[in-house]
Amino acid sequence: MKKILYDNQMFTFQRFGGVTRYFADLIYNLPQNEFAVSLPMTFCDNHYITVTYGGKYRSLSFPKNYRLRRRIYQPFNLMRAYKAIKHEEFDIFHPTYYNPYFLNTLKRRNKPFVLTIHDMTFERYPQDVLIYDRTIPHKKLLIAEADHIIAVSENTKRDIVELLGTDPTKISVVHHGYRSVTEPSPQLFERYILYVGERKGYKNFFPWLSAVRSILVADPTLRIVCTGNPFTQSELELFGKWNIKERILHISASDAQMASLYRHALCFVFPSHYEGFGIPILEAFSNGCPICLSNASCFPEIAGDAALFFNPNDAQSMSDTLRELVTNETLRKELSAKGYERVKEFSLEKMVSDTCNVYRKL
Repeated sequence: MKKILYDNQMFTFQRFGGVTRYFADLIYNLPQNEFAVSLPMTFCDNHYITVTYGGKYRSLSFPKNYRLRRRIYQPFNLMRAYKAIKHEEFDIFHPTYYNPYFLNTLKRRNKPFVLTIHDMTFERYPQDVLIYDRTIPHKKLLIAEADHIIAVSENTKRDIVELLGTDPTKISVVHHGYRSVTEPSPQLFERYILYVGERKGYKNFFPWLSAVRSILVADPTLRIVCTGNPFTQSELELFGKWNIKERILHISASDAQMASLYRHALCFVFPSHYEGFGIPILEAFSNGCPICLSNASCFPEIAGDAALFFNPNDAQSMSDTLRELVTNETLRKELSAKGYERVKEFSLEKMVSDTCNVYRKL
């Protein structure tokens, strides 16, 4: 039996998020007859570990601000992880992010490690990276040193090879797996388009909104519902300038509310120029939500023929595609049916199985 040691980097950092959801689903679903798991950690408030899978770790109620609280957690959790890497018996190490604190100790113990790369966003858009952020050099170092790399899409694999010159035989593509674990809450809004996540730079939200605002103006019953961070003052001022301020709503949604938002939306829109995978696509498929998205990055690979695509650099294309989907109920039903079938190709079981195949090689 092989023992896989995971570290707590992202479980300390994130309460919610695609990276920790991926690792929690992997850790708690590995076949127990073949793999043993170790996740050394003292403090944890991560939703997927503590709620979805019932992991038992300590938690503090103060300070209420999680960004402050995780600063308390970090040195304790890092110490636990480093102690395990130094002394614990294990066969493979799988870090959850790119801090290379473990590298020298692994080399001394001659232990292999697997690295999952979720995207190359920072490398593609370095202008969006904070000056003190060390993710780019840390990731480059670990990609070079890893015994094997898991890329979450063919697009991400191509980016790793193109940007860093990595040997493609060192990289296995393992798509994210998805399963719905939440019953949707009651319907929250009538006649709306759903937008999920951040709105900065490469996400292309504001060029898309500018392109489609005439559709909102022409249809007084139609709204856009956004999740993610609350609107900033400058965003609200822009919405007012475009005369659509009352038509754009924000909600900090729970898992049940997110399921409801997908289920009852006219469509979900993903105008981003770049993503490593795009978990919201699978969330929309799983809830029968028609999708309208960019023909860029990994999107065609993930969505296949179950979505309507537009050119994210062409305002007319963005506007025409959304109008077609909003006004064509038959098309929406057709895409909804295709989405239900498409999401079956991205099962949690397949993700775990493909990852196990990577572990078996080492």
